[in-house]
Amino acid sequence: MKGITALLIVFVLWYIAGIFRQTYIMTLAVCIGLLIVVLSVMSIIQKRKLSVSFKRDHMITLKNAERPIEVKSSNRSRLPVNRYRLTLLIKYSTDKKPLKKKLFGCSGGNNADKNELSEFYLKAPYCGVIEIQMKRLRVYDPMSVFYSGKKLSEKGELLVFPVDTKMNIITSPYGSFDDLPLTDTISNKPGDDHSEVRQIREYRPGDLTKYIHRNYSARTDSVWVKEFCKENDRIIDLYLEASAPEKNSTEVFDAFYELVLSVICSFLEKDVMFCVHWYDNNKKGLVSFEIKTRDDCPEMLGRLYLADKSCDSTEFLSLLPQDKTGTMLINTGLEWYFSGRPVYQFNRQIIKTELASLAFRL
Repeated sequence: MKGITALLIVFVLWYIAGIFRQTYIMTLAVCIGLLIVVLSVMSIIQKRKLSVSFKRDHMITLKNAERPIEVKSSNRSRLPVNRYRLTLLIKYSTDKKPLKKKLFGCSGGNNADKNELSEFYLKAPYCGVIEIQMKRLRVYDPMSVFYSGKKLSEKGELLVFPVDTKMNIITSPYGSFDDLPLTDTISNKPGDDHSEVRQIREYRPGDLTKYIHRNYSARTDSVWVKEFCKENDRIIDLYLEASAPEKNSTEVFDAFYELVLSVICSFLEKDVMFCVHWYDNNKKGLVSFEIKTRDDCPEMLGRLYLADKSCDSTEFLSLLPQDKTGTMLINTGLEWYFSGRPVYQFNRQIIKTELASLAFRL
């Protein structure tokens, strides 16, 4: 708009100078016209010298938390760019219509070895993958009268993780839950790694001889064993039927991810490990990920987010083992099964309340 106004001023001045034969007005019009040409050329040159990109292509955040999205600019020209405008398209991978966002910034001159950052804050209301695409860049001249633009194809991803809800899960001491496979370690205390020695204690009948601390036992004339960070870790095979629903897929997947994480974290507190399975269309079959601690959950969710999960229910169920004893199944219908029996079907609208307030007996 400013450029059109400047051109109109030149035209009016030239017209008045021609009617009244005023040389100084004509000179003024010529000077303003030359200035317009210089500014236009400068915007074109600076557009070619300026490049923008995301500081990180892959970013993570928690649901409903504000996350700064940083954009770095590199200016290879001698003159600074006082103003540029970046147009971004933001949408969940399960949505169709993107949200348009405009980011303004500046970049100093001769900055080949220095990157300047601009940022905006994004608050994610749902779990999943947010795709951020740079659509177009406008570079303005030093007086911000004219601009020159170019299309961009830079893309970034923001992985939005849920916050787990502690569930009240009641397990029978003599039920099928205790028939799960056990790991071959010693200690009953939680820890991060089976190879990590938590402490040394005296030998008790039933301890495996391979865990005897021979050097310490030789020095003390007593038998001592190494106690590791975990013992009797139960292992649950958790199958995730993550087929995309026809409507409200973003909201449905949001509740699905919250349910999955809450179930896993609640069982981890009971010294239970998980082997999580889901269908990946890129690999034409089930993929697996083992979870020993809460620290493994973000990586598992990230892989689940980015997998091509397109698989109908019938095909997925055909890939499950015939013997479902000790296995779990959670689907996008928010149905939770254990050992082939239904445990509960959650309501997407009130799933947080259900997770926190209900008691689930397995």
